[in-house]
Amino acid sequence: MMEILGLSGTAITKLIKKGEVSAVDVMEQALNQVDTVQPLLNPFVTIAHDAALAQARQADELLSKTQPETLPAFFGVPFTVKDLLDTQGVQTTYGSRSLEHNIPNSDVVAVARMRAAGAILLGKTTTPEFASKVTTDCALTGITRNPWAPSLSSGGSSGGDGVAIATGIVPFGVSTDGGGSSRIPASACGVLGMKVTIGAIPHETWPFHFGNNSSISMNCRHPEDIVTLFNTMSGAHHLDPWSRREIKTMSPPVSPARAVQGKSALFIPALGGNIADAQYQAIVEKGLAKLSDLGLDIDVALDDPTQFQPDIATQMMTSNLAARVRQMPVEAQQHLGPGLQSLLGEEEFKSDGVRLQTDAIDRSRTYDRLELVLSNYDFVLTPTLTAPPPLADPNSDQSVTINGNKERINKWWTHLSIANLTGHPAISIPCGIDANDLPVGLHAIGGWDRDSDLVSLAFASITCFDWTERRPVY
Repeated sequence: MMEILGLSGTAITKLIKKGEVSAVDVMEQALNQVDTVQPLLNPFVTIAHDAALAQARQADELLSKTQPETLPAFFGVPFTVKDLLDTQGVQTTYGSRSLEHNIPNSDVVAVARMRAAGAILLGKTTTPEFASKVTTDCALTGITRNPWAPSLSSGGSSGGDGVAIATGIVPFGVSTDGGGSSRIPASACGVLGMKVTIGAIPHETWPFHFGNNSSISMNCRHPEDIVTLFNTMSGAHHLDPWSRREIKTMSPPVSPARAVQGKSALFIPALGGNIADAQYQAIVEKGLAKLSDLGLDIDVALDDPTQFQPDIATQMMTSNLAARVRQMPVEAQQHLGPGLQSLLGEEEFKSDGVRLQTDAIDRSRTYDRLELVLSNYDFVLTPTLTAPPPLADPNSDQSVTINGNKERINKWWTHLSIANLTGHPAISIPCGIDANDLPVGLHAIGGWDRDSDLVSLAFASITCFDWTERRPVY
C-alpha cells in the first residue's frame, strides 16, 4: 500500500482521484497511526472510526461512477476538528466534563464547508477546558504530550491538532485561535499554524461577536493546503458579523523562492516585552538571514513600536471565560474543573467594567500602532515562542526557562495575542530545531485581509528550512 502519512491533503486527493490509492486505504492508514499515537501522546477526545471508514467507502463508490475532475477539492481526505467546534452527530465536549455527553445537531459553518469539499472527519482533537490555557490537558481527557519530547507539553489550546498533524495522522485540522491557540502548538510540534484575519472564516458560534478575539484557524504541514483550506472555509455568513465582507481567494505563489522578493519586514525581538532565549533568538535570526537572501528586506526594531501590553489580552480572555461559566446552569457548573470553578464567584475574580472599557481603548490604540507599522512593512516578525515548551504534567512546575532564568508561562507566548486583539492574520512557520531536536517557529503578522502574503512567506520559508519531510517516528 502506498505510504500517505505526511503527504499534503492536496496530494492525497489527487492520488485518490487518479485511482492510485483508495479513500479506504487512506483512512485505514490514518486510523492505524491513531492506534499507535493515541496511547502515547493522547491527541484525540473522540475517534469517529466507523463513521470515517463508512464515508471513505462511500467516497470510493462515488469515484467509481463519477468523473474525477468533478469531485471537490479535498475528496476523500481525512481531517480533524478541535473539540471546541460543533460537529453534527459527533461528541463535542469543549474539554469539559460539563459537556461530556454533548452531541450537536449541526456543524459549525467551517466544518460544514470542509465536509462539502469532500473531507472526511476522522475525529475530535483535545483542548484544555474551554480553551482556558496554553497547555493541553484537562480532567476529562488527560494530558496531550509533545510528539518530539513526550515529557513536554504540545502547547495549546489546539494541542491535539498539532500532535495529529506532526505525527502524520492527518494532513490538516480545523482549530481555533483566541490568543495564539493554533500558533503555539504549531511551533511546539513543528507544523504550520495560521490565524486568519478576523471574520475571513466565519466563527459564528463564538459568543462574543462584538468583543471578538477568536478566529477559526488551521494547522497543517504543507502551505499548499492552507491555500485550499482558506478558499474552502472563507466567505461571509450572516451569523458572524465580522465575516460580512468580500474575501478574496488565494493562489499559491508561482515560484516559492521568489515569493518574498520586494517585500519588507520589521523584526521585533521584544514584542510585548517578551524576549526569547538566546538559542531561540539565534535560530530565528539564522532563518531571517536566509529569507533576506531570497529578497525579503528586513529591519530590526530597537524597541516595540506597537507598545503592546499583553495584560490587556489575558484580562479580556479571563473575563470572557468568567462570563461564560457564570451563565451556565448550576448543575453544569458543578462539573467544571478547578481553574474555571475559581471564576464563578465575584470574590475570587472581580471584573471591573471601567477597566474593561479602558482596556478596550488601549486595544484600539494597539491596533492603530500596529497598522502604522504595517503601513511601512508587509510583515511583523518575532520568534513564535520564547523557549522550549514547559512540562506536560499540570501538577509539575510549568514555568519556562529563558536565558537561564525561570519565568512565568505568560512570558512564553503572550506576545502572540496582539494579532487576536487587532484582528490581523498571523502564522507560525517552522524555521529550525534547537539543541534538543525540538522545533522552533518564526511568527509573522500581516496586514488585514492580506492572509495570502503570510502563505507566500511560508512557501518561501520551505526553501530555507524544509520541515515537510521531518516527522517524529511513531
